[in-house]
Amino acid sequence: MDVISLDSVVLEQLHGEQKALLDAIDDLRKHGIDRFVDLPQIIVVGDQSSGKSSVLEAISRVRFPVKDGLCTRFATELVLRTDSQTKVDVRVLPYSIFNKSTPPFDEKSFSKDDLPRIVEEAKKKILENDASFSEDVLRIEIRSPDVPHLTLVDLPGFYHSEDENQSAAGRKIVDRLVERYMARKNSIILAVISARNQIILQKVLSKVKLHDKLKERTIGIITKPDVLTPDTQDENNFIRLAKNLDKSHELYLGWHVLRNRGEMEASDTDEQRDEKETKFFELGLWSSVPSKNRGVAALRKKLSGILLQHIKNNLQGLIESIEKNINSRKTQLERLGESRSTPKELRTHLDKIASKFQILCLHAVEGNYTDEFFGGLYPAFDHPSAVDNSRVRKFRALVRDLNRTFAYILETKGSRRIILPKSSNGIGNISHTIGQSEEFAKKLILPTFLQPLANQYKFKDPEKITFEKISYDLESLSSANQGNEFPGTSNDRLAVKLFQDQSQPWEEIARCHLRLVLDMAKEFVEKLVGHIINPDKKTCSAILTEIVDPFFEEKSGVLESKLQELLCHYKSGYPQPLDAEFRVLLAQRRQKNVGINILQDLMASRPEFFTEEARKDLERVKWSKPVSEFGVDNLIEKSETYYEMSLRTFTDNVVVLAVENCLMRDLPSIFTTTRVNGMEDNELERLASESPEVQTERKELQAEYDALKKGLQICNKFKERKSTRNYSNPYNIRFKH
Repeated sequence: MDVISLDSVVLEQLHGEQKALLDAIDDLRKHGIDRFVDLPQIIVVGDQSSGKSSVLEAISRVRFPVKDGLCTRFATELVLRTDSQTKVDVRVLPYSIFNKSTPPFDEKSFSKDDLPRIVEEAKKKILENDASFSEDVLRIEIRSPDVPHLTLVDLPGFYHSEDENQSAAGRKIVDRLVERYMARKNSIILAVISARNQIILQKVLSKVKLHDKLKERTIGIITKPDVLTPDTQDENNFIRLAKNLDKSHELYLGWHVLRNRGEMEASDTDEQRDEKETKFFELGLWSSVPSKNRGVAALRKKLSGILLQHIKNNLQGLIESIEKNINSRKTQLERLGESRSTPKELRTHLDKIASKFQILCLHAVEGNYTDEFFGGLYPAFDHPSAVDNSRVRKFRALVRDLNRTFAYILETKGSRRIILPKSSNGIGNISHTIGQSEEFAKKLILPTFLQPLANQYKFKDPEKITFEKISYDLESLSSANQGNEFPGTSNDRLAVKLFQDQSQPWEEIARCHLRLVLDMAKEFVEKLVGHIINPDKKTCSAILTEIVDPFFEEKSGVLESKLQELLCHYKSGYPQPLDAEFRVLLAQRRQKNVGINILQDLMASRPEFFTEEARKDLERVKWSKPVSEFGVDNLIEKSETYYEMSLRTFTDNVVVLAVENCLMRDLPSIFTTTRVNGMEDNELERLASESPEVQTERKELQAEYDALKKGLQICNKFKERKSTRNYSNPYNIRFKH
């Protein structure tokens, strides 16, 4: 049987009189809550040879290695834990995962004189290749019914100069190691300074200011007061420091002074050590230091009070942390569902998934983003794009922006060619564009935040052609396509052919849009299914493979068929524009081109309105203006008017008849409770059977949930007890919050 031999009187002093709260924390640890909350550890820091190890030895009565010169080369954690079972565990904890781990020490018992031997054995395992220091940690855990919950850490001391045993690299290791412990918020810092050296020269005080800026978790410890010459200024300075009167180094937890063993007192017993300390503080000016701030017995009680107060101060935070962890595990357990093996259990599990999928998918289609799945107000990234996680989740918003971008692309890049305005020899400009109205294009501006979506539509700008060139081409084409129309007029079928030629890019732009919407819809559904089923990857993968993927494969064909249906009329049908609207638009377009004719008629009827030079210009335009044998201008105007009307109709049809009717409204029906109710047993098994990993995870989550619930009950009971029982603070310790 393991044997633990420690000083029970000293440990009782460390345990303190207020045992109720510490017992409550013990109960939490027994239920596994130590994974979420940790008791404070006491770390002793200071310059080299300041007496750190002697301080730890005085506090715990465990013999830390104490000798002149360099001794502490790595961190040594003495972990005391109250437990019904007696156990000793000594091991080296590698700082880096790349360091090789060492097996635990074979220690069956522990007494207060064993630590130096264990440290020497650890040096052989830790300090390889003549290394002076290491960031590995020697951890000695002692569990026993008669020890308190307490962690004491012995750390290497800061040093200033270098020699063969203390290199510059070693100093960096020491600084890094000690500062890592000091930075932990649960560390109570015992900042040890030696009276042998001047206060201002001791590095530890600057480190305290760095890591404990409010100086609320640091206790100053003065060692070796007996080396000072009585009644000198140096002694007065240290006495003022012990009384916490030095404003430069004032601490909220105050200062404490200890007289540890001298060089010739190494063989003294613990009782002799304490007796000499007591007598020293009864003599001279040191007797003016309040008794609560001198001697190791008073320090133990002070530490007990600080530990207690720390736990009390953090009790509400502990309760909130436990409640947060309870809610987290409850949510995960609900997502995993009850354990399932029978067809009925499998069907019930899938039914819950399908029900939640329908609700959230319908919310997404409707633009209702209240559920946590949709995220907060701001996107996940600074520049939203088509593949941005938050954009995909808010699916209705994304589809609306895609439709808006599609309309812009179709308007600006949907025509095969743009006809530039024709020249009128300086008299006037007649603007003709087929497939894109320049006047409208000037007004059509895509917002910057939609540019990432526009980049998904990779289409070239239309080719530009002069009005004279298209007129020349149409003259010859009109001649080659003459029918039974009267001379001087054009065959209107040629206007339809011109429209069909200009609208060729519509098909690929619309297909690109439908593909983007379909891809985004699939990504949205995958994220939604993953969110609902997480962390059951097996069921998630099965539903995506057997239900979601086939749905989108089918929809891909449906959307392509719908696109061909919408294009059929424009590619091979007869134009059927509304008469009234077509006449109005055609008249408006022709009105822009009558300016020169009006001027020429006005000159004929009222020549006095014109100068001689103006009359010559108008005559020159009249005779230089080419006369179309087939009325090409009229042909272009009809084709352009029909394009304008058809573009608006086609855009609306793609959005409404394809995107909305063929895809959006069907998304909530991908996975329904009705479908689950109609599944055969073998399909239920494929979709919802549990993997061993899920079974293990549910078991672990349930154990953690139960432990947290018990821990919360313990904390709440003590919280109620606090109102009827008051723990005093006899040492007048000040805490800053």
